Amino acid sequence: MMGFKIRQMLYVMLIIHRVSGDMHSASADLASVFQLEQQVVNVLSDLVSQTETKLGVVRQYLKEYEKSAIRETTDDNNELMERLTGNPIHAYRLMKRLYFDWQLIEKEIKTDDWQTTLTKLEEVRNNEKFPQEEDFLGATSALVRLQDTYELNITELVRGNLRGRQTHAELTALDCLFMGKHAFDEGAYARAVEWLEESYILAGLENNQTIRQDHIMEVIQKAIDKHDEALQEAQQRVPMAVLSDTKSFRLPLKEKPAVLQRNEMIRSRKYDRDDAAKFNALCRGESLLSEEILAQLKCWYETHEEPYLFLMPIKIEQNSIRPAIYTFHDVLSDVEIETIKELATPMLARAKVLAKQAGSKTTVSNVRTSKTAWLADKLHPLLHRISQRIALATGLRVNSSLDEAEILQVANYGIGGHYSPHHDYLMKGKTDEELGKMDARELAVGDRIATFMFYLNDVERGGSTAFPRADVAVKPVKGGAAFWYNLKRNGQSDPDTLHGACPVLLGHKWVSNKWIRETAQTFNRPCLLDPNE
Repeated sequence: MMGFKIRQMLYVMLIIHRVSGDMHSASADLASVFQLEQQVVNVLSDLVSQTETKLGVVRQYLKEYEKSAIRETTDDNNELMERLTGNPIHAYRLMKRLYFDWQLIEKEIKTDDWQTTLTKLEEVRNNEKFPQEEDFLGATSALVRLQDTYELNITELVRGNLRGRQTHAELTALDCLFMGKHAFDEGAYARAVEWLEESYILAGLENNQTIRQDHIMEVIQKAIDKHDEALQEAQQRVPMAVLSDTKSFRLPLKEKPAVLQRNEMIRSRKYDRDDAAKFNALCRGESLLSEEILAQLKCWYETHEEPYLFLMPIKIEQNSIRPAIYTFHDVLSDVEIETIKELATPMLARAKVLAKQAGSKTTVSNVRTSKTAWLADKLHPLLHRISQRIALATGLRVNSSLDEAEILQVANYGIGGHYSPHHDYLMKGKTDEELGKMDARELAVGDRIATFMFYLNDVERGGSTAFPRADVAVKPVKGGAAFWYNLKRNGQSDPDTLHGACPVLLGHKWVSNKWIRETAQTFNRPCLLDPNE
């Protein structure tokens, strides 16, 4: 189209050139020339208009970038990166710019055959780290999840307020439309309406710059209709007593766990009705323990009569009595933490979980949004020292080369990174058929009797480890570690150790896990006289 306009302009200019020799002598002829020039002006105006449109797309991209990078003013580039990557709104908009906005720019460039520019940008586009559709949708899902878990006010969220922490990151009407459509696709129609209504308001404030209000109204109406249909279906399926319990049942829709996890758990009956509600409440920092239980919790220094610990006893904080959950403070130094991160970073890969069928291969996790790496003790002298330290702190055997424990896992959580409530034990509750499909060596070392989780950094907002059945949440504290037993002394699973990682609302989260195996602990954690314990 652009080439045709240019050819049309050249054609008109040739006409002018042919007739210009005698046109100045008569006003009537000059009128014809003025008319011809008007055609040239019209073609040039179209060219300018189309070019300005293209440049407008590019300028809008640069403007969006400036909102993120330039407004976060700091002379320290590392600090700037921390601010940008630790903010879920900045992270979402990064994915949106490089996935969605980029397609618009690429389209405009290709229509003009700006080959040099296109070649340079293609080199960037072909980088393996360049965001794809999955990244954009993942960032969108993260913001929807964060808003739902922490019950964030959408109006405040879109203006960069993350639970009282005001940032420079903001969302546009088009961004909110994306959030609404994502919630709609997840079946969370009421949540979709909230996002779409905010999109409508912002579109008016933006003078329809990113999306038109009339288009948003069409989508809102569809979401309202779907919500009404789902509500009617639920009223026929669920007793009214449950529907009236708004604390444990928001909307009986077909939401997936990432959006309204509470209702999914209720319907599946896989967990107690309050598990998801308690998980979200703990993530928000609500206290669920009674004053009586809180009064029984203690903090103390522990040496286990080990000479090594006499000069530096372990600082232990009791988080829960039953199940027993502890925080061990100051067990890693800053230097050790940085060494672990440096070792893990090149090996980080998308987190995987065991498939539902015992003996099946692991699969990429949708309930755990993080990247993980596995570090064997022989990789670095520090890792062996850490294993020894865990053994001293817990009194358990944790030599991974002897299959007493697994090698150290390091996890880095991404945008809105979370891990849905789960148990760490792998074998308890499985049928003989399922166990028969498991590796013989895996069965020989026994189940995960205990978990020792290091926190490698402080998290500005969110990121706690929540135990909904114990009514407690352990807040990440750099250099500290959470510890709990997954199995009772009688070898049975402890279902009350159900736990999950709360979504990271603002900042980053690094953890490392040492899962301790059962068989090697026979004489370190003997059975009690009570067969139920």
